[in-house]
Amino acid sequence: MIAGHWDLVVAGGRIAGAATAWALAPYAERILVVDASRPTAFWPQQSTWDRTGNLAWAELGLLDTVLACGAPRTYGDTYRVGDEVVERVYPLEDEYSYRMSVSREVLDPALLAAARGRGNVTVLRPAQLRDIALDAGGVRGVTVRHAGVDREITCDLLVLADGRLSRNAERVGAAAYRVVDSPWFALLAYYENLPLPTDRSYFSLQDRSVLISTPCGDKQWCVALDLHQSLIDEAGEHPARMYDRMVRADPHVGPAVEAGRRATSVGGAGRMRMLRRPMSGPGWCLVGDAGYHLDPVTAQGTRAALLTARILRDRVAAAGRVGAADLTGLTEERDAALEDDWAYTEQIVAPG
Repeated sequence: MIAGHWDLVVAGGRIAGAATAWALAPYAERILVVDASRPTAFWPQQSTWDRTGNLAWAELGLLDTVLACGAPRTYGDTYRVGDEVVERVYPLEDEYSYRMSVSREVLDPALLAAARGRGNVTVLRPAQLRDIALDAGGVRGVTVRHAGVDREITCDLLVLADGRLSRNAERVGAAAYRVVDSPWFALLAYYENLPLPTDRSYFSLQDRSVLISTPCGDKQWCVALDLHQSLIDEAGEHPARMYDRMVRADPHVGPAVEAGRRATSVGGAGRMRMLRRPMSGPGWCLVGDAGYHLDPVTAQGTRAALLTARILRDRVAAAGRVGAADLTGLTEERDAALEDDWAYTEQIVAPG
């Protein structure tokens, strides 16, 4: 039964939402996660991070869950710029000094299962947040549709983790105050049995494109291609066809994909906007891409999502329970913590 009152309702059960439900579970009696996706959906998305991301997972207590997803750790890469190739080794600072890349189809359900394993987290999937009840400008409850039935419930806190296109953010008045249009189109597909090393990644930076190959599971690789929109316009070719042509033409990845097998279709997205929305307001909070979206071309989004979940967790932990937390000032704290990531990503996507 989902009727009645919940300490916390989380809209979205992917990285940001699942991590938030996990992190806040010790400070709530009842947590409801509402996720619209279906288990059979294919998500052409990848989660990639380096040492700073490993530290973020560890700070939330989720690193063991991530490692159990089975992705190999990479300790260096082959880095190609034009025709010049450099073999790099990542600095060995501590036990977190490696990179990982995990399919979202694997990672997100694992995080959601970890949150559910807390014992006080209920997950409705597929389900939708149909409406938000506001009282004197603050959230007092939501309407959830599940199995074709709408149910009205109340909550102490609503966390929106439903992505950069969140309509719920608009409903609570969290208008974007910083927007940057991106000219990059991101594409990827998964391959099996490639004759490539499992402890190294590959980066190829060419004219207005970035090709990346990284191991992401048992005999599985993600091959991603970021294309500048101007390159697509000049070619007059469908992005998926450009992906196939450019992957096969690459001197490192091309022979490997010929020898292996592509396990999925090519998927992706373009014309995305970087954005910042307020992180919190009366009775609500935004985590992950819903409040702070970084273009995926720089692979900073996972760490940003985890950092916003941790900032909220720390504020709630200081108060002792979800309903007692003072959420003022979270926007400024988040923006300061992520300023370097924003500046770096904006520099990459800026025209010229």
